[in-house]
Amino acid sequence: MTINVVAALTVRAGRSAEFEAAVARARAQVIQNPDCHRYDLQRVRRSEVDYVMLECWESPAALREHGSSEAFAAFGAELADVVAGPPVVTVYEPVGDQVALA
Repeated sequence: MTINVVAALTVRAGRSAEFEAAVARARAQVIQNPDCHRYDLQRVRRSEVDYVMLECWESPAALREHGSSEAFAAFGAELADVVAGPPVVTVYEPVGDQVALA
């Protein structure tokens, strides 16, 4: 069963470019995991500081493994001064027919 995650983050004013660069570096590593089907950053329209990460994982176990990895811990540490607070994370389980991710 795939599992989807939306992580909402707010970045400190003036730090958006730094944040986006850090996410791009982390993403390059994360998407190499065959159990990661999506790890995409989106900025809220008309905002310079509000973002969401859209994630799709092969299973709840794959998501747990990602969340407990050293790379994830290092990524969190890198963002500690850049984000305005902890992310708001919501985990979703697909229901019914789903469109395949391209």
